[in-house]
Order: sequence, then C-alpha cells, then structure tokens
Amino acid sequence: MRFRALTAVSGLTALTLLGMMPVAQAAEPPAPAANEVTTVGKLSPEEFQKMRAARAGVNTQGVTDGATIQGRVVCYQAHVRNANVWTSLICTDQSSFTGSVGQGDPIDAVYFAVGTTGGMDFNVQLHWANDGSGPERHVAPGETVTVVNPQGNVLEAIHLRSSNESMKAGAHVKDVGWKGTDQWSYDQWIGSIGEARWMEAFWIHI
Repeated sequence: MRFRALTAVSGLTALTLLGMMPVAQAAEPPAPAANEVTTVGKLSPEEFQKMRAARAGVNTQGVTDGATIQGRVVCYQAHVRNANVWTSLICTDQSSFTGSVGQGDPIDAVYFAVGTTGGMDFNVQLHWANDGSGPERHVAPGETVTVVNPQGNVLEAIHLRSSNESMKAGAHVKDVGWKGTDQWSYDQWIGSIGEARWMEAFWIHI
C-alpha cells in the first residue's frame, strides 16, 4: 500500500538497505527572502500526547515510563506534496526519519515542536527551490512552528542551529539518496543547494 511506503522507518536501517554512507552536507547559501507562511503556536495537550506517542514513552535516559517527555526533545513532521499527506511525527531521540523514500515525492511543508523541559535552544531555517532561504526562526520550549511555501516550491535544505545542544542530521535528496554527516554540530545545513534537487525525507538526532 502507498500509505506503508510513506510511514517512517529506521533511518539507520534505510541507510543500510540503500547501501549508502552519508555524504557532505549542504553548503550555506545566500539568503533572499522566501515566500513562506509560518504559523507559530503553543504546544497543546493534544500535540503533547502526539509527541509522547511518537516517542513510545522513552525519555532521554532510555527509560520507558509511558507518561513523560524529559530533557531536550525536538519532534518534526513533513508534508509530502504529491501524496498530500503529513508523514509520521518523529523525535530527536528516535532512529527514524520523516518524509518518504522511493516515491520521488518532495517535501513542501514542515512542522517542528520543542519539548517543554530541558531549555532546548532550537533554531531552523528553510531553503526552497526557486525561492531561496527564508529567515531563521527560533522555536522556544513548548512551542510549535509550521512552515509552508504557498508558491508551490519544494524544500531543498534545512539549517539547524542551537547554542546549547549539538545535533546530527541527514536528508534524502532527489536522485542522490541520503546526504548528511556523522558529526555532531551546533550549526549545520542538510540537503542540497544549487543542485536543483528537492528533499524527500530528513532526520535529526540530539
């Protein structure tokens, strides 16, 4: 079924199956204003429950308690254009990705939510095909951010930055496969810039 093809699976398993090692991350681009529509909100009880369910009740110490989200956690979700669906919500302590692989379906909107505890400093910036880079946005603990490109342009790269937490990340890029680094960094771009290749999936670990 197509739905099964779109659900998130283990990012590490995907890399193994594809027989690919991650390659260099995207270079930082110039930043003209992109045509983005951003919705900022507070983490609702329903969204908190969705985050908790996505993490299967596992806290940052690896203890399954089924009730809490502890420590610095960022959860994220992708909207794939052709299928017109939001794929699985994934969090930074899971070995998984959001988006689709093997469908040739680009991402045209993203969602980020930062957990309420741990004081995570999380900043994100998006680079769109034919539209350049939008502004960097801070997502505070307990907040959510949804970014859509209403011009129909698709996502090519994501800039991730934090002052208090290092991250590893990677992106699945059209006609290339998985791109990224295996290095922890406080400031990095993932995806593809200047290559006319859209992003199909991504993962972030902290």
